[in-house]
Amino acid sequence: MRKLFFASVAVFALSSAAQAANTANTVQIGGANSSSVTQNGVTNDTSNTTQLGFFNSATTSQGLATPSLNNASTVTQVGGIVNTATTMQNAFGGNSSSISQSSFPLLPPSNSATVGQNSILLFGNTSVINQH
Repeated sequence: MRKLFFASVAVFALSSAAQAANTANTVQIGGANSSSVTQNGVTNDTSNTTQLGFFNSATTSQGLATPSLNNASTVTQVGGIVNTATTMQNAFGGNSSSISQSSFPLLPPSNSATVGQNSILLFGNTSVINQH
C-alpha cells in the first residue's frame, strides 16, 4: 500500500509539473528602462513588457534551458530616444513574437529589434515588428 501511495504521489507530481506555465507582465515608466525575462516553463511561456521612457531595453528568453510547448512574447516600447528589444524563443510547438517600437517624436528614430525562434517539431513561428 505504501508503494502505491508513493507511486500515486510521483504521478501527481509529474502531471502537475506538466501543467506548469509561466506568465510575466512588466510595466516600466522612467528615463532609462531595462527588462530581462527568462522563462523555462513546460507548457506555455507568456511575456508582456511595456516600457515608456527615453532609453528602453528589453530582453526575453523563453525555453532556452528547457523547451516549452509554446512561447508568446510581446514588447512595446514608447517614446524612446533609443529602443532595443531582443526575443529568443525555443519550443516544441510554436513561437510568437511581437515587437512595437516608437521613437521620441522630434528626433530621428533609433530602434533595434532582434528575434530568434526555433520550433523543434516545425509547428511554426510568427514574428511581427513595427518600428516608427
